[in-house]
Amino acid sequence: MPRQREWTKRDVDILYELYKVREMTKQQILQSYFEGNERYGSKRLYVLRGEGLVTSEIHGGNGQGGKRVRTAYYRLTARGLELLRKKGVVEETKYRARDLELTAQQRQYIIDANELHIRLPEVVYMDSRVIKRKYKLNRGNLTVGGFSNEHGDYMIFILNADAKETTLQKILMEIKAKKYISGYLVYYKSPSVKRAFEALCYEQALVTGGIPLYMLPFDSKGIEITRHYILSTNAFSNLQELLSSYGTLTRVKEGSNKHGFLYGMRREDGLLTPYVVEMITGDIMILKRCLRNYNVDAYQREGRRVLLFCYEDEVQRYRDELLSVTYVDVIGVPKMVLESSFEGRDAIT
Repeated sequence: MPRQREWTKRDVDILYELYKVREMTKQQILQSYFEGNERYGSKRLYVLRGEGLVTSEIHGGNGQGGKRVRTAYYRLTARGLELLRKKGVVEETKYRARDLELTAQQRQYIIDANELHIRLPEVVYMDSRVIKRKYKLNRGNLTVGGFSNEHGDYMIFILNADAKETTLQKILMEIKAKKYISGYLVYYKSPSVKRAFEALCYEQALVTGGIPLYMLPFDSKGIEITRHYILSTNAFSNLQELLSSYGTLTRVKEGSNKHGFLYGMRREDGLLTPYVVEMITGDIMILKRCLRNYNVDAYQREGRRVLLFCYEDEVQRYRDELLSVTYVDVIGVPKMVLESSFEGRDAIT
Protein backbone atom coordinates (compact mmCIF):
# COMPACT_ATOMS: atom_id res chain seq x y z
CA MET A 1 0.00 0.00 0.00
CA PRO A 2 1.60 3.32 -1.01
CA ARG A 3 2.39 5.80 1.74
CA GLN A 4 -0.07 8.68 1.94
CA ARG A 5 1.51 11.92 0.82
CA GLU A 6 2.02 14.64 3.43
CA TRP A 7 0.83 18.10 2.50
CA THR A 8 2.70 21.15 3.78
CA LYS A 9 1.11 24.31 5.13
CA ARG A 10 2.19 26.05 1.92
CA ASP A 11 0.43 23.42 -0.19
CA VAL A 12 -2.78 23.95 1.77
CA ASP A 13 -2.38 27.74 1.58
CA ILE A 14 -2.13 27.54 -2.21
CA LEU A 15 -5.29 25.43 -2.39
CA TYR A 16 -7.13 27.83 -0.10
CA GLU A 17 -5.98 30.80 -2.17
CA LEU A 18 -7.38 29.12 -5.28
CA TYR A 19 -10.61 28.49 -3.40
CA LYS A 20 -10.87 32.20 -2.56
CA VAL A 21 -9.89 33.77 -5.88
CA ARG A 22 -11.00 30.94 -8.22
CA GLU A 23 -8.06 31.06 -10.64
CA MET A 24 -4.43 32.17 -10.69
CA THR A 25 -1.76 32.06 -13.33
CA LYS A 26 1.25 29.89 -12.69
CA GLN A 27 3.41 33.01 -12.42
CA GLN A 28 1.11 34.54 -9.81
CA ILE A 29 1.37 31.40 -7.66
CA LEU A 30 5.14 31.28 -8.00
CA GLN A 31 5.42 34.99 -7.21
CA SER A 32 3.25 34.67 -4.10
CA TYR A 33 4.55 31.41 -2.64
CA PHE A 34 7.93 30.57 -4.18
CA GLU A 35 9.67 33.90 -4.73
CA GLY A 36 13.36 33.26 -5.37
CA ASN A 37 12.80 29.52 -5.78
CA GLU A 38 10.54 29.26 -8.81
CA ARG A 39 12.06 26.01 -10.06
CA TYR A 40 11.03 24.25 -6.85
CA GLY A 41 7.63 25.95 -7.08
CA SER A 42 7.08 24.52 -10.56
CA LYS A 43 7.90 21.05 -9.25
CA ARG A 44 5.48 21.47 -6.36
CA LEU A 45 2.67 22.57 -8.68
CA TYR A 46 3.43 19.51 -10.82
CA VAL A 47 2.92 17.33 -7.70
CA LEU A 48 -0.35 19.06 -6.74
CA ARG A 49 -1.63 18.60 -10.26
CA GLY A 50 -0.46 14.99 -10.40
CA GLU A 51 -2.36 14.23 -7.20
CA GLY A 52 -5.50 15.74 -8.69
CA LEU A 53 -5.76 18.63 -6.20
CA VAL A 54 -5.47 21.31 -8.87
CA THR A 55 -5.94 21.41 -12.59
CA SER A 56 -4.40 23.72 -15.15
CA GLU A 57 -5.33 24.89 -18.62
CA ILE A 58 -3.48 26.95 -21.19
CA HIS A 59 -5.29 30.05 -22.40
CA GLY A 60 -4.32 33.04 -24.48
CA GLY A 61 -4.28 36.48 -22.92
CA ASN A 62 -3.07 40.02 -23.41
CA GLY A 63 0.49 40.62 -22.31
CA GLN A 64 2.53 43.78 -22.28
CA GLY A 65 2.13 45.89 -25.39
CA GLY A 66 -1.11 44.11 -26.25
CA LYS A 67 0.69 40.96 -27.49
CA ARG A 68 -1.15 37.69 -27.18
CA VAL A 69 0.58 35.29 -24.82
CA ARG A 70 -0.29 31.76 -23.73
CA THR A 71 -0.41 31.25 -20.00
CA ALA A 72 -1.12 28.36 -17.62
CA TYR A 73 -4.12 29.03 -15.36
CA TYR A 74 -4.63 26.94 -12.21
CA ARG A 75 -7.82 26.22 -10.31
CA LEU A 76 -9.00 23.93 -7.55
CA THR A 77 -10.51 20.49 -8.22
CA ALA A 78 -13.20 18.62 -6.29
CA ARG A 79 -10.43 16.58 -4.68
CA GLY A 80 -8.59 19.73 -3.64
CA LEU A 81 -11.78 21.17 -2.18
CA GLU A 82 -12.36 17.95 -0.25
CA LEU A 83 -8.84 18.14 1.20
CA LEU A 84 -9.53 21.71 2.42
CA ARG A 85 -12.67 20.44 4.13
CA LYS A 86 -10.80 17.56 5.78
CA LYS A 87 -8.11 19.99 6.99
CA GLY A 88 -10.82 22.21 8.48
CA VAL A 89 -9.75 25.14 6.33
CA VAL A 90 -13.21 25.55 4.83
CA GLU A 91 -16.52 24.44 6.24
CA GLU A 92 -19.18 22.68 4.29
CA THR A 93 -19.94 25.13 1.53
CA LYS A 94 -22.42 25.64 -1.26
CA TYR A 95 -19.50 26.01 -3.67
CA ARG A 96 -18.57 23.01 -5.76
CA ALA A 97 -15.32 22.77 -7.70
CA ARG A 98 -17.13 23.37 -10.97
CA ASP A 99 -18.58 26.59 -9.50
CA LEU A 100 -15.02 27.94 -9.46
CA GLU A 101 -14.66 27.70 -13.25
CA LEU A 102 -14.52 30.98 -15.16
CA THR A 103 -15.62 32.16 -18.56
CA ALA A 104 -12.99 33.78 -20.80
CA GLN A 105 -14.29 37.26 -19.94
CA GLN A 106 -14.41 36.54 -16.22
CA ARG A 107 -10.89 35.13 -16.37
CA GLN A 108 -9.34 38.38 -17.60
CA TYR A 109 -10.94 40.46 -14.85
CA ILE A 110 -10.31 37.93 -12.09
CA ILE A 111 -6.64 37.46 -13.03
CA ASP A 112 -6.17 41.24 -13.14
CA ALA A 113 -7.83 41.61 -9.74
CA ASN A 114 -5.64 38.82 -8.39
CA GLU A 115 -2.60 40.77 -9.58
CA LEU A 116 -3.64 43.68 -7.35
CA HIS A 117 -4.23 41.26 -4.48
CA ILE A 118 -0.78 39.69 -4.95
CA ARG A 119 1.00 43.04 -5.26
CA LEU A 120 -0.73 44.39 -2.14
CA PRO A 121 -0.64 41.38 0.19
CA GLU A 122 -0.71 43.59 3.29
CA VAL A 123 -4.27 44.74 2.61
CA VAL A 124 -7.40 42.76 3.36
CA TYR A 125 -8.74 41.67 -0.02
CA MET A 126 -12.28 40.61 -0.94
CA ASP A 127 -12.81 38.77 -4.19
CA SER A 128 -15.78 39.64 -6.39
CA ARG A 129 -18.07 37.02 -4.85
CA VAL A 130 -17.38 38.25 -1.32
CA ILE A 131 -17.92 41.94 -2.01
CA LYS A 132 -21.01 41.32 -4.12
CA ARG A 133 -22.48 39.21 -1.35
CA LYS A 134 -21.62 41.84 1.28
CA TYR A 135 -23.30 44.67 -0.64
CA LYS A 136 -26.10 42.52 -2.12
CA LEU A 137 -24.98 43.16 -5.70
CA ASN A 138 -26.18 41.00 -8.57
CA ARG A 139 -23.82 38.56 -10.27
CA GLY A 140 -23.56 40.72 -13.38
CA ASN A 141 -22.12 43.67 -11.46
CA LEU A 142 -18.71 44.66 -12.84
CA THR A 143 -16.99 45.07 -9.47
CA VAL A 144 -13.98 42.74 -9.64
CA GLY A 145 -13.13 42.82 -5.94
CA GLY A 146 -12.36 45.13 -3.07
CA PHE A 147 -9.82 46.19 -0.47
CA SER A 148 -10.61 46.94 3.15
CA ASN A 149 -8.77 48.94 5.79
CA GLU A 150 -9.64 50.80 9.01
CA HIS A 151 -11.58 53.40 7.01
CA GLY A 152 -13.84 50.89 5.29
CA ASP A 153 -14.15 49.15 1.92
CA TYR A 154 -12.88 50.21 -1.50
CA MET A 155 -14.57 48.71 -4.58
CA ILE A 156 -12.31 47.84 -7.51
CA PHE A 157 -13.13 48.28 -11.19
CA ILE A 158 -10.74 47.63 -14.09
CA LEU A 159 -11.03 49.35 -17.47
CA ASN A 160 -9.48 47.36 -20.31
CA ALA A 161 -7.70 49.35 -23.01
CA ASP A 162 -10.44 48.50 -25.51
CA ALA A 163 -13.38 48.85 -23.10
CA LYS A 164 -16.62 49.66 -24.94
CA GLU A 165 -18.72 52.67 -24.05
CA THR A 166 -21.50 50.35 -22.90
CA THR A 167 -19.10 48.87 -20.33
CA LEU A 168 -18.08 52.33 -19.12
CA GLN A 169 -21.73 53.32 -18.89
CA LYS A 170 -22.52 50.22 -16.82
CA ILE A 171 -19.65 50.88 -14.40
CA LEU A 172 -20.78 54.48 -14.06
CA MET A 173 -24.32 53.36 -13.26
CA GLU A 174 -22.98 51.01 -10.60
CA ILE A 175 -20.94 53.82 -9.03
CA LYS A 176 -24.01 56.06 -9.05
CA ALA A 177 -25.90 53.49 -7.00
CA LYS A 178 -25.07 54.74 -3.49
CA LYS A 179 -22.97 52.26 -1.51
CA TYR A 180 -21.77 52.76 2.01
CA ILE A 181 -18.14 52.44 1.10
CA SER A 182 -15.01 54.54 1.54
CA GLY A 183 -13.93 54.83 -2.07
CA TYR A 184 -13.85 53.48 -5.62
CA LEU A 185 -10.57 52.31 -7.17
CA VAL A 186 -10.83 52.43 -10.97
CA TYR A 187 -7.71 51.10 -12.72
CA TYR A 188 -7.31 51.90 -16.41
CA LYS A 189 -5.13 50.18 -19.02
CA SER A 190 -4.77 53.05 -21.48
CA PRO A 191 -4.88 56.87 -21.33
CA SER A 192 -7.63 56.90 -23.96
CA VAL A 193 -10.01 54.78 -21.88
CA LYS A 194 -9.24 56.97 -18.87
CA ARG A 195 -10.18 60.09 -20.83
CA ALA A 196 -13.34 58.42 -22.14
CA PHE A 197 -14.46 57.44 -18.63
CA GLU A 198 -13.66 60.86 -17.16
CA ALA A 199 -15.60 62.56 -19.97
CA LEU A 200 -18.57 60.30 -19.28
CA CYS A 201 -18.46 61.15 -15.57
CA TYR A 202 -18.49 64.88 -16.32
CA GLU A 203 -21.15 64.63 -19.04
CA GLN A 204 -23.48 62.85 -16.66
CA ALA A 205 -22.57 65.15 -13.76
CA LEU A 206 -21.61 62.23 -11.55
CA VAL A 207 -22.09 62.90 -7.83
CA THR A 208 -20.74 60.43 -5.27
CA GLY A 209 -21.70 62.25 -2.09
CA GLY A 210 -18.10 62.93 -1.16
CA ILE A 211 -16.89 59.36 -1.80
CA PRO A 212 -13.56 59.56 -3.69
CA LEU A 213 -13.27 57.98 -7.11
CA TYR A 214 -9.60 57.21 -7.67
CA MET A 215 -8.53 56.70 -11.30
CA LEU A 216 -5.15 55.00 -11.41
CA PRO A 217 -3.03 53.34 -14.10
CA PHE A 218 -3.05 49.55 -13.98
CA ASP A 219 0.72 49.34 -13.53
CA SER A 220 3.41 49.57 -10.86
CA LYS A 221 2.90 53.30 -10.37
CA GLY A 222 -0.82 52.89 -9.80
CA ILE A 223 -0.23 50.07 -7.34
CA GLU A 224 2.41 52.00 -5.39
CA ILE A 225 0.16 55.07 -5.18
CA THR A 226 -2.62 52.82 -3.88
CA ARG A 227 -0.24 51.34 -1.34
CA HIS A 228 1.36 54.53 0.03
CA TYR A 229 -1.14 57.34 -0.53
CA ILE A 230 -4.59 55.71 -0.36
CA LEU A 231 -4.67 52.51 1.71
CA SER A 232 -1.74 53.02 4.07
CA THR A 233 -2.48 54.03 7.65
CA ASN A 234 0.37 56.50 7.05
CA ALA A 235 -1.17 57.90 3.86
CA PHE A 236 -1.39 61.48 5.14
CA SER A 237 2.16 61.58 6.51
CA ASN A 238 3.41 60.00 3.26
CA LEU A 239 1.66 62.75 1.31
CA GLN A 240 3.11 65.37 3.66
CA GLU A 241 6.60 64.06 2.98
CA LEU A 242 6.04 63.97 -0.79
CA LEU A 243 4.99 67.65 -0.83
CA SER A 244 7.30 68.85 1.95
CA SER A 245 9.40 71.06 -0.33
CA TYR A 246 6.32 73.28 -0.89
CA GLY A 247 5.42 73.73 2.80
CA THR A 248 3.70 71.73 5.52
CA LEU A 249 0.56 69.96 4.40
CA THR A 250 -2.21 70.25 6.99
CA ARG A 251 -5.70 68.85 7.25
CA VAL A 252 -8.64 71.21 6.97
CA LYS A 253 -10.74 70.90 10.12
CA GLU A 254 -13.95 69.04 9.42
CA GLY A 255 -16.26 71.58 11.00
CA SER A 256 -14.85 74.48 8.97
CA ASN A 257 -14.57 72.67 5.64
CA LYS A 258 -17.47 74.34 3.87
CA HIS A 259 -15.79 74.21 0.44
CA GLY A 260 -14.85 70.52 0.49
CA PHE A 261 -11.07 70.94 0.59
CA LEU A 262 -9.25 68.23 2.52
CA TYR A 263 -5.91 70.01 2.92
CA GLY A 264 -4.20 73.34 3.29
CA MET A 265 -0.50 74.26 3.03
CA ARG A 266 1.25 76.05 5.89
CA ARG A 267 4.16 78.05 4.50
CA GLU A 268 7.19 79.62 6.14
CA ASP A 269 6.74 82.91 4.27
CA GLY A 270 3.80 83.78 6.51
CA LEU A 271 1.42 84.32 3.61
CA LEU A 272 -2.21 83.30 3.95
CA THR A 273 -2.40 79.50 3.99
CA PRO A 274 -3.60 78.28 0.57
CA TYR A 275 -6.00 75.41 0.09
CA VAL A 276 -4.60 72.26 -1.51
CA VAL A 277 -6.09 69.87 -4.06
CA GLU A 278 -3.89 66.88 -4.82
CA MET A 279 -4.45 64.84 -7.96
CA ILE A 280 -1.62 62.40 -7.23
CA THR A 281 -4.09 59.84 -5.93
CA GLY A 282 -6.29 60.39 -8.99
CA ASP A 283 -9.53 61.38 -7.24
CA ILE A 284 -11.38 62.86 -10.21
CA MET A 285 -14.29 64.11 -8.10
CA ILE A 286 -12.59 66.49 -5.70
CA LEU A 287 -11.34 69.26 -8.01
CA LYS A 288 -14.69 70.13 -9.59
CA ARG A 289 -16.47 69.72 -6.25
CA CYS A 290 -14.11 72.14 -4.49
CA LEU A 291 -14.08 74.73 -7.27
CA ARG A 292 -17.84 74.58 -7.57
CA ASN A 293 -18.03 75.60 -3.91
CA TYR A 294 -14.96 77.84 -3.82
CA ASN A 295 -15.86 80.10 -6.71
CA VAL A 296 -14.64 83.60 -7.57
CA ASP A 297 -16.91 85.22 -4.98
CA ALA A 298 -15.67 82.89 -2.25
CA TYR A 299 -12.06 83.57 -3.23
CA GLN A 300 -12.60 87.33 -3.12
CA ARG A 301 -14.05 87.00 0.38
CA GLU A 302 -11.33 84.71 1.75
CA GLY A 303 -8.31 85.54 -0.39
CA ARG A 304 -6.84 82.05 -0.09
CA ARG A 305 -5.30 80.70 -3.27
CA VAL A 306 -5.49 77.05 -4.26
CA LEU A 307 -2.46 74.86 -4.95
CA LEU A 308 -3.21 71.97 -7.31
CA PHE A 309 -0.59 69.19 -7.23
CA CYS A 310 -0.51 66.77 -10.16
CA TYR A 311 1.96 64.66 -12.15
CA GLU A 312 4.43 66.81 -14.04
CA ASP A 313 3.19 65.59 -17.43
CA GLU A 314 -0.36 66.76 -16.60
CA VAL A 315 0.53 70.36 -15.71
CA GLN A 316 -0.37 71.85 -19.09
CA ARG A 317 -3.65 69.97 -19.22
CA TYR A 318 -4.80 71.42 -15.89
CA ARG A 319 -3.54 74.90 -16.76
CA ASP A 320 -5.58 74.83 -19.96
CA GLU A 321 -8.61 73.48 -18.12
CA LEU A 322 -8.36 76.13 -15.39
CA LEU A 323 -7.33 79.04 -17.60
CA SER A 324 -10.12 81.26 -16.32
CA VAL A 325 -9.69 80.22 -12.68
CA THR A 326 -6.90 82.64 -11.86
CA TYR A 327 -6.63 81.78 -8.17
CA VAL A 328 -5.43 78.19 -8.79
CA ASP A 329 -1.68 77.51 -9.09
CA VAL A 330 -0.85 74.21 -10.84
CA ILE A 331 2.29 72.47 -9.55
CA GLY A 332 3.74 69.35 -11.15
CA VAL A 333 5.41 66.76 -8.94
CA PRO A 334 8.50 65.50 -10.82
CA LYS A 335 8.44 61.85 -11.79
CA MET A 336 11.75 61.20 -10.02
CA VAL A 337 10.41 62.66 -6.75
CA LEU A 338 7.31 60.47 -6.95
CA GLU A 339 9.26 57.31 -7.77
CA SER A 340 11.83 57.94 -5.05
CA SER A 341 8.98 58.33 -2.54
CA PHE A 342 8.11 54.64 -3.12
CA GLU A 343 11.61 53.42 -2.30
CA GLY A 344 12.49 52.30 1.17
CA ARG A 345 9.00 52.77 2.55
CA ASP A 346 7.49 50.21 4.82
CA ALA A 347 4.57 48.15 3.61
CA ILE A 348 1.06 49.09 4.64
CA THR A 349 0.82 48.97 8.41
